[in-house]
Amino acid sequence: MPQKPELIIRSGYLPNKEDEVDISIADGKIISVSTNIEETAEKEIDASGGLLSPGLVDAHFHTDMALAATGERLPKYEYDTSDRELLIGKSHEYFAEQSREELRSQIRKAIKLAVTNGILHLRNHVYLDSTIGTKVIEATLDVQEELEDLIDMEIIAFPQQGFLRDKGSQQVAREALDIGADLVGGIDPGTINNDVEQTINTWFEIATDYDVDIDVHLHDRGTLGTYTLERIAERTVEEEYEGRVTASHCYALADAAGKNENHHGTSIDDILDKLSAANISVITCYQSTRPGMPVSQFNNNDLIMAHGTDGARHVWGPFGNIDSLEAMLVNSIKLDLDSKQNFRTDEGLQQLWDLITTNGAKVMNIEKTYPIKPGTPADIVIHDASSPQWAIIEAPTPRHVIKDGQVVAQNEPREISTIY
Repeated sequence: MPQKPELIIRSGYLPNKEDEVDISIADGKIISVSTNIEETAEKEIDASGGLLSPGLVDAHFHTDMALAATGERLPKYEYDTSDRELLIGKSHEYFAEQSREELRSQIRKAIKLAVTNGILHLRNHVYLDSTIGTKVIEATLDVQEELEDLIDMEIIAFPQQGFLRDKGSQQVAREALDIGADLVGGIDPGTINNDVEQTINTWFEIATDYDVDIDVHLHDRGTLGTYTLERIAERTVEEEYEGRVTASHCYALADAAGKNENHHGTSIDDILDKLSAANISVITCYQSTRPGMPVSQFNNNDLIMAHGTDGARHVWGPFGNIDSLEAMLVNSIKLDLDSKQNFRTDEGLQQLWDLITTNGAKVMNIEKTYPIKPGTPADIVIHDASSPQWAIIEAPTPRHVIKDGQVVAQNEPREISTIY
């Protein structure tokens, strides 16, 4: 006997379909997707021609500092410099001052804001060092358990100070993995740790000991940055870790693609070949995406590039709303400055949409839940726009956000204001 729907979403567009569809849901799963479902359900939602998408994916975020700059008339943590050493120090000071409960409160607020904006899958880089220990990891794990009905979240043990510069953080990372962290993180082998080979060795040593994946921050530009990427790719193949390594930020890719004056090393095509052989994913974050970032080249070479919003109103800067659509709107403008890529077209905007949906799902190994189809979890966002392209251009807050068949966030549709 067919299962009776508990919820039906009516008259919405799927990203790749021209006709409106209905979606029926029961027991947290999608039962059917059809142009006209004749059954009724106790709860029904009229999508009114809005776009229906799976939950958005934010593949690189730091909930631990999110919203730290809020609470006063002017943003807190206002600096007249972007010096990385200063900001790393400020991060340590912030975490030293925060209690576990204060951290939980901020993390909770950040995650709820993300869900309101349609993000249902999050990869979360969480601070640790030899003196802070696992305090921030523990607070994040608390909230992960508390809000598991709202969001799926991976936790990365992130050594902001660097595993070699702060050698005690290696043991803390192991402790973080013991208590529930999911991945090993890392940061610039060259400029933070001052030893490319030994830093990469440390990442793989910890990861292989625990049989977990790796996701590292790579900010170094030019030839140093691309050399580091090459060595990571080569080591990935040596360790038979293909498909289990992610590199975030990767400014050097934009330098290589644009033949930046700082780059005198390997060509972008050779770098992409090495990344492909190692099946390494790359995450770009809109606040720091360089105009030359080779989004289209990744797409054309079947490489995975996804997106993360990185930070939101935090110690490093006051910007960010944990909003993937807003992020893609910004990226569409920034990336279009590169004459080799065109993000004014429907195809270009579709590539950006893929960063926050299907590509992000591949990074987080949830691609089997994409796209919307019978049998997959009922994680659905009803957008106040009719297509991925308009969703990026208009960046509206979703009308409804549904997790496992339950409405977890609801916003009023936009209306045209009356002007007198």
